[in-house]
Amino acid sequence: MSLDQPDSTRQEPLAETALYSALSDTRRRYALHHLKQRNEPVSVQELAEQVAAWENGKSIEALTSQERKRVYISLYQSHLSTMDKQGLVEYDSEAGTVELSDSMSGVDLYLEVVPKESIPWSIFYAGLTLANAVLLGLAWYEVRPFDALPDLAWGGVVLVSFGVSAFVQLYYSRQMRIGDDGPPPELRTDD
Repeated sequence: MSLDQPDSTRQEPLAETALYSALSDTRRRYALHHLKQRNEPVSVQELAEQVAAWENGKSIEALTSQERKRVYISLYQSHLSTMDKQGLVEYDSEAGTVELSDSMSGVDLYLEVVPKESIPWSIFYAGLTLANAVLLGLAWYEVRPFDALPDLAWGGVVLVSFGVSAFVQLYYSRQMRIGDDGPPPELRTDD
């Protein structure tokens, strides 16, 4: 996860512990995702319906009144007031509306969702570095068949391997941003 906040929109700095706390709770993470998508005040009812839809894997229209009520009460009684105190949202309990705080609006949040059959990017890059170091070592010491290409060509192979990997990671990380179109990152299945 990265916390990037442009200097031009920086208000009061958000406490990273507040962000980590909010992101560790699925309901709060979904609420922040929807609020970043809308980027305007929304009613608590609308927020609760969207969060309930994501939690239950249904459309808003298919939700039962019990599913809506459970999320609404939880947001109303606990989550929104806590996130308001932490400076993540501005919650007006009398008007029944909530929006992102100015500080939170300028923060980009990324989640690295790693399926069980995958590895984190940090481990991938460590392995790629090791593999390229071995490759360059074999070429440097002119071990056959690695002596067939000049050293500069092997440098190009290393550059291309890191470049392709970086662009693939860029593509996937853009799909893991909280507040982008669609469902929250962990619910996306269009990989």
